[in-house]
Amino acid sequence: MGELIHLYGETDGVNTTGTFTLNCDRFASGVNMILVPKGVKAKVWCKRISGSPVSVVIKYTSNAMSTPINWVTLSNEFLQSPGELILEKRRPIVILGSTGTEAIQVDWSQQTAAKSYVELEVELTED
Repeated sequence: MGELIHLYGETDGVNTTGTFTLNCDRFASGVNMILVPKGVKAKVWCKRISGSPVSVVIKYTSNAMSTPINWVTLSNEFLQSPGELILEKRRPIVILGSTGTEAIQVDWSQQTAAKSYVELEVELTED
């Protein structure tokens, strides 16, 4: 078993689209993407979405250093009404750090701007 980190973020309540700023007790400040170091696997085991209706999209890039960054959708979840959606995976979303430039980011969109929240449980293991 690797190291489990708890990431969390919230919508700004003003805009209808954006990228979550993800926070963690191990980060000095929030980040807009998580780089996966070379030789490490990032496994997304659990997603919790709460608050107002929102679409949450986990995206992946093989090269976060390119301009522009080419993001690919890995997962799209939709909280249809106010409340909470908890999705625990028997098989996680796995991102392999082959070069150290791989990254994930979490985007959101809403019909009406409001506060919504996301939490992710991510395990980091050596490949």
